[in-house]
Amino acid sequence: MFALRAARLFDGERLADPPTVLVDGDRIVAAGVAIPAEARLIDLGATTLLPGLIDCHQHLCFDGVGSLEDQVIGVDDDALLARARASAWCAVRGGVTTLRDLGDRNYVTLGLRADPSLPTILSAGPPITRVDGHCWFLGGTCTGEEELRRAVVARAEHGCDVVKVMATGGYLTPARPMWDAQFSVDELRIVVDEAHGVGLPVAAHCHGIVGIEYALDARVDTIEHCTFYSSNGRPEPDEALLERLASSGVAIAPTIGRLPDHPIPPQLAANRPIVFGAWRRLHELGAVLVAGTDAGIGPARPHDALPHAFGDLLEFGTSPIEGLQALTTSAARACGVADRKGRLSPGFDADIIAVNGDPLRDPDALTSVTAVWRAGVQVQ
Repeated sequence: MFALRAARLFDGERLADPPTVLVDGDRIVAAGVAIPAEARLIDLGATTLLPGLIDCHQHLCFDGVGSLEDQVIGVDDDALLARARASAWCAVRGGVTTLRDLGDRNYVTLGLRADPSLPTILSAGPPITRVDGHCWFLGGTCTGEEELRRAVVARAEHGCDVVKVMATGGYLTPARPMWDAQFSVDELRIVVDEAHGVGLPVAAHCHGIVGIEYALDARVDTIEHCTFYSSNGRPEPDEALLERLASSGVAIAPTIGRLPDHPIPPQLAANRPIVFGAWRRLHELGAVLVAGTDAGIGPARPHDALPHAFGDLLEFGTSPIEGLQALTTSAARACGVADRKGRLSPGFDADIIAVNGDPLRDPDALTSVTAVWRAGVQVQ
């Protein structure tokens, strides 16, 4: 057994005192308690202890160099697996101890889940999409109801943790506009019903307003991106839809967290105030907001970028405590792992990070990760 002691402790819900965590093997024994004499003490000085962070949306097969298509076409599966392993290692050293991989090729990320030195990886396998649809080059294209059913069954048989469906086009696949709905509401219902029938949640990629509405109608479990693009080619959030999203209880994972020294592409920069304003309104309405970096899609979003999402959450109007909860407890609930992740609590996985300073007073402190324990083993 060992004990961690710091200057502050956020347990996933609140600040706890004393700022200590007891660990035995790969589990947390207690937090916020006196240190027993038999425990080996690790004193972390003027740091803050937190649960390991949870990124609800990554792509371990992407390395951010070139277009998404260029990143995978012509790259064999062994090379993709090696890249995914390096991406996961980058993530865990940056404080991301759990992540959802929402789109690989040939299920390569599933082979990384047994490595305890890497983050806990919740894999979707190839995302379900239309022929020539968003991320078609990952191999998940489907046409018609029977192919959609078979696609869900295949993911269950491979042992996936979640089903990813591209409900709309995407910004980085020019063959189909990002606001176009790629599937009808009935087709999305087939995906959701089949997935729920085998115990799998569904994450829906949604940029367009119609796709967001269809995803809600189909009862998906999480909505990714949620940027409210209309057929006019710009975001046009509607108050009625915002209210519906908030009251639905569906977790929404805005794409946030990017390195600050990388310029925002002009189209995204022009629309950022509208999109961020919509997310701010969702927070005001009480929506469930978590964070997904979409890590790997470009150089501004490496796989350890999640700590930078904290500042974005504060921009939505969250309090510092609420922002930290969105990266820990709320994210664990959204990903279906709240029984073992996201909190420093007895019986939970010993996924723990220490950051230099006090993120409740200085948001940048969360980007200064000084130590990481994954399943009770220090990896950083």
